Amino acid sequence: MNALHIIITDFNGYAQTRICLEALRKSRYREFNILVVDHGTTNETRDKLAVEFPEVIRLTGSADRWWAGATNLGIRYALDRGAEAVILLNNDCYVTSDTLGTLVKLANDNPDSIIASIQRDWQSGRPISISSRTFLLLGFPSLSGPRELTPAMENSELLAVKLIVGGRGVIIPSSVFTKIGLFDEKRLPHYGADHDFYLQASKRHIPLYSAPRAFVEIDNTRTSLANNPGALNFSGFLQSLHSIRSHRNLRDVTTLFKAHYPIPYLYPLGVTLYTVRYLLVYLLKRALFLSSRS
Repeated sequence: MNALHIIITDFNGYAQTRICLEALRKSRYREFNILVVDHGTTNETRDKLAVEFPEVIRLTGSADRWWAGATNLGIRYALDRGAEAVILLNNDCYVTSDTLGTLVKLANDNPDSIIASIQRDWQSGRPISISSRTFLLLGFPSLSGPRELTPAMENSELLAVKLIVGGRGVIIPSSVFTKIGLFDEKRLPHYGADHDFYLQASKRHIPLYSAPRAFVEIDNTRTSLANNPGALNFSGFLQSLHSIRSHRNLRDVTTLFKAHYPIPYLYPLGVTLYTVRYLLVYLLKRALFLSSRS
């Protein structure tokens, strides 16, 4: 595949970006350009990229672009320069030496498809996302699915999936953006934009796959505000319902449910079920957290 661009967004996370770029340098497949979208960082990213990774193209954007806007900035740059495909790679995702080559081969063999890597925990090596799906009807934006690769999965080149989660080693051909546009940075500036994009693709009959032989290692050192709800006091819990830095924020959750709820006009029911479930999970985990410290 010619004109492949890898798009990485960096929001004050150069320590992870460095590891991400070092992993890309070890890739056996070499025919790609790297774009780092530097949005709202300190001068560390600018200065160290120039010295340590001079081959990387650095794009600058404001802090209020968040993930969707920063990703779109990179996609537009790549498409304007004739990219046939892009790989979205969050800066906390580290490829193996074979990941890119595997994704490119699969993309060539399966044109007009979106193909995601298997996500593994960086420290334990255990899979954390293989084949996700939604169950919006009962208030679940995503269900993680199996956490182990079975022999049958390992022997398959591709697994058809209902949902892809995030920009974690996902190859997307330019034809997909022609059909459905870019990420919805206005309505979903940060969390939820990935779900919305892949659900829109599925509705347009664009195949979604995961690749059992392509892996990214996920470094969860920096996480969503609500990733560990038990550690939040009640004020923090309430903040997680409103902050754009939280994947639980109700503005984005409501926008996502309104766009994709299976029964039109009943999306508030899905949002209610989602919120009640999160409250119950928070109360349980908070109680366990406090009891462990007493």
